[in-house]
Amino acid sequence: MHSLHEHVSQTLADKLAKRRVVVWYDARGEFKDFVAELSPDGLPATCQVDPVTIGGNAASLCVLHDSFFEAKFAVEAIVSKDHPDPLLVYIPEKKRDDDTAVLMELEAGGERWEPQLKREVRRVLKKQLGDGQIDQLLGSPNIGYADIVGVLAGGQGHGVSGSLLQVIYDVSDNPGIVAAWLASDHQDEAVIEKGAKPELLQLLASRLGLQLADGVELEDARRKTCRYVLLGEFRNDLKCDAPSSLNLVEQPTSKHLELVLGVAKELREHHAEAYVRIADAIEQELHLKTQGIAPETLGKIDTFRFEEECLLEYVGEQIVAGSFQAALEIVDHRRLSFWALHQLQRQEQWQAYGLAAQLGLAVHEVTNQLPDAKKTAIHWVEGYVAEKGWYRVDLLHRRLESTLSAMTDTIASERVVHRVRQDYEKLVDRMTSGFIAAFKDAGWSIPGVLHQTEVYSKQVQTTGETVCFILVDALRYEMGVELKGLLEAAEQLSVEPAVGAIPTITPIGMAALMPGADESFSVVECGKDLGGKVESSVAGSLSDRRKVWKGRVPDVVDLELDKVLSHSNSQLQKRIAGAPLVLVRSLEIDAMGEGGNTFLARQVMETAINNVARAIKRLAGMGISKFVVAADHGHLFIHERDESERIEKPGGEQASLHRRCWAGRGGSTPPSTVRISATQLGYDSDLDFVFPTNNSVFKAGGDLSYYHGGLSLQELLVPVLSIRMPAEVKAASSDITLSLSKVPGKIANRIVTFGIHAAATTPLFPQEDFAVRPVLLSAGQHVGHVGMVLDAEHDQLTHCVRMKPGSSCTVGVQLLRDDVSTVEIVVLDPETDRILAKSNKIPVQLGI
Repeated sequence: MHSLHEHVSQTLADKLAKRRVVVWYDARGEFKDFVAELSPDGLPATCQVDPVTIGGNAASLCVLHDSFFEAKFAVEAIVSKDHPDPLLVYIPEKKRDDDTAVLMELEAGGERWEPQLKREVRRVLKKQLGDGQIDQLLGSPNIGYADIVGVLAGGQGHGVSGSLLQVIYDVSDNPGIVAAWLASDHQDEAVIEKGAKPELLQLLASRLGLQLADGVELEDARRKTCRYVLLGEFRNDLKCDAPSSLNLVEQPTSKHLELVLGVAKELREHHAEAYVRIADAIEQELHLKTQGIAPETLGKIDTFRFEEECLLEYVGEQIVAGSFQAALEIVDHRRLSFWALHQLQRQEQWQAYGLAAQLGLAVHEVTNQLPDAKKTAIHWVEGYVAEKGWYRVDLLHRRLESTLSAMTDTIASERVVHRVRQDYEKLVDRMTSGFIAAFKDAGWSIPGVLHQTEVYSKQVQTTGETVCFILVDALRYEMGVELKGLLEAAEQLSVEPAVGAIPTITPIGMAALMPGADESFSVVECGKDLGGKVESSVAGSLSDRRKVWKGRVPDVVDLELDKVLSHSNSQLQKRIAGAPLVLVRSLEIDAMGEGGNTFLARQVMETAINNVARAIKRLAGMGISKFVVAADHGHLFIHERDESERIEKPGGEQASLHRRCWAGRGGSTPPSTVRISATQLGYDSDLDFVFPTNNSVFKAGGDLSYYHGGLSLQELLVPVLSIRMPAEVKAASSDITLSLSKVPGKIANRIVTFGIHAAATTPLFPQEDFAVRPVLLSAGQHVGHVGMVLDAEHDQLTHCVRMKPGSSCTVGVQLLRDDVSTVEIVVLDPETDRILAKSNKIPVQLGI
């Protein structure tokens, strides 16, 4: 209990010990809250005798309600004794006069008490506060018992503060009090009624350094304080002299600056809507946007909206100028600032510019690392696939393009995007020309590097256990690296490059991955196109390849990736039961790329990798331990180029024509191309193949952005992942450890924000912190992953969020697909893909 309660209780206890009966008159009802504290059930609802404890001693309490006679009869049994038990008769909101003669006998035998609240409070506070402070605290006629209790509670452990403001705003620190007052006028009436205005003005004067007249209206004081605080923070953060127009507003001294900064921060963090209103009004009033403040002098805090806008534009200028490191440093410091997070579209643009700066920097670094003409093909391969190899420019370029395609509004500067696209395409062109020259010198062979035709025999073929072989059409090497990062739970995990069979088109690459290709493989004409010949079997279509697979592995189970993700557990378990080999085919990347819808293709590519990881985890949960992931070919996916950049076809007897490959007999070898005979590639065929030696394409129709078939590192090197998942999957827990909050009723923006709360005790996660992966799912398919996180760590490679038990965070998940009507917000265990929290289906209504 607080010291006021203890004081009143002890005073009563002393009187009861001496006179046994106390009749307490409380004419203004000032002590009703105290009497309510005596009983666990509060103030009695009827006139009755209740046992209570006063000052540590047992006593009886009777509270008068309607009639003095009612109270007299209620206590008669107690007072009729020669030595009555301690009895307190409490009479609220009635004065002692002739009508109280009914209880005169009790008063005469015991004691009448008529205390005044402020007098008793003064006795309590004078041990800790001076008379001036007490006078200020008790100066208002509206101060009550509950207010005093609040003041006493606010000073527990630190002495009594005597702050009515703490009671009114239910905040214990000065930044919180001032921010709460600035954010709203809802408590102004209470401030006046309880006499707290002098305390407020004293706080502003002594702690903020802002002197205001005693007669100032609270609204006027609020307006002046807002300008003082926000401009104080703004000027302190500037790296240059503030505009002279701001000199009209008083500037805080160094002594007062700490509280000024604390109030501004408190406003942003706990009164965001009010802060936007306040800051925008001050910015417009003082015309801050037109003051000509150089963006590089704006410091580290975005006090006003124009700062974020100015800095983002400046970042774009830095990227266009090639100052990628400087741009990236600004993005790292500002992309999660108040104003960048306040508007989701701005957050999208900061993300896009951050990726553009990363790409520009990586292109510059890789350009300086490319080998000279003396290096062999193996040097090119090793440089591309090293741990921090050149493949990272392809990864960053893909992420940038996917981000641009998924933005709510196309607001990224064309100049910025053009600069990094141009740099990337020049680098890829140079890489392609340099590698093909070295590849030619090596006789179109790279010893020491796995060949695509060896993948099945060396990685897949086994006995005694089920193997899942996942064939992902057009999975590029950098995508394989990203897939590896999504499989944290694997016991064994590796990714290595394989040199694809030439030409790098689907019928050839998929045939090269079939059983027997390591012993006998060739490329031959098949209908109107090419096919892969494995021993005596020729496969040019999916139907042909399925027949070959069935002939060589009779009990193989052939599934599409979509079925693995959408089938029920019982359906899927039934399909794979007893199979020595489960073949899973993913066609999404190549199908969408070839489809000509560039934006949708970018979106699908960003989700396809996650869906492969989900399929692996789901099948692992059904008992499959060994997985191999491989691709038929990679791809190039660069910005659409002009028709004039197409290369003339070689002519001659044409057997097949793709945008990056001509096959046939005779004809010419156009400039910027290379001709290779089938015999040079070890094929039993009389065909010749002609490939561009740069990024160009043949006049073969179709899209000019996405293509494959050529000899670039991005097309030729395919990833081969060898994976062993745990034999025993952790059992699912029935305990609810995570919960979602602020889930939207519909999705109208591409960044979907919501909250995640982790229970204080988490049986699933006994360690100090743990990772979760928030995603958007639609019909079992991954359609969105984390783009931003507040109050938790975010791994941008794995899209995981690290949390601690008892913590909460805000997550922004980016919707990456246009072609879905509903989604579910799902939080997954990244090791097992178990669902830890899930929303209902949410309709997608972009732009509504």
